[in-house]
Amino acid sequence: MTREPKYPAWLLWLWEKGPLGLLIALAAIIVPISGLAWYLDSRLRDIEDQLRFEPPPRYSPPDLEARAAPGLSEDRLTEGQVVCVPAYSHVYYHGGRPCLLETLLSIRNTDPSRPIYIGSVRYYDTGGELKTTYVRQPVRLRPLETLEFLVEEQDTAGGSGANFIVEWMAEEPVSEPLIETVMVGSVGTHGVSFARSGRALPPVTQSPAGKSEPKP
Repeated sequence: MTREPKYPAWLLWLWEKGPLGLLIALAAIIVPISGLAWYLDSRLRDIEDQLRFEPPPRYSPPDLEARAAPGLSEDRLTEGQVVCVPAYSHVYYHGGRPCLLETLLSIRNTDPSRPIYIGSVRYYDTGGELKTTYVRQPVRLRPLETLEFLVEEQDTAGGSGANFIVEWMAEEPVSEPLIETVMVGSVGTHGVSFARSGRALPPVTQSPAGKSEPKP
């Protein structure tokens, strides 16, 4: 007595369906393989993107010697301003608790064809005392070039009311540079960031008594 082979019910069902069953069987094989191939391909693209990504380098002070302008005649510098830029080494929250901030001073030459010259960059604390001089001699800023100075988070000498005083000059009329500070810090798991733009100070003249007075 021979025993008839037993086949799974799903296989018999497909056999009964004929060509339709064959198509269903093929779809059951192809669809999972296609899904797996799509997943592996997307993962490979993600890995390639991560390998191509290059994080920016850590901040390093600008090379002022490379930008020096030793032969510059100040008589030719007919344009310019003195700009005050607010800075905050910390701000207060929760009844006076300090939140420490890292401050970046950004000086951008916005003129696309003419250079400007940065005559001085000075950093004053909340009480108006000079803390740091970053630029002592004129340095050249090429068209659309940016000069940056960093006050690190642990440097709290400036206080919550610090200021940068930036003097810029040019040999001919130019687009005014964009001078601003960007403050970044954190409180617990929350980030804190904001920016402040500089304000040009009025020109100063000498009064008959020898005291400096702003021009009307």
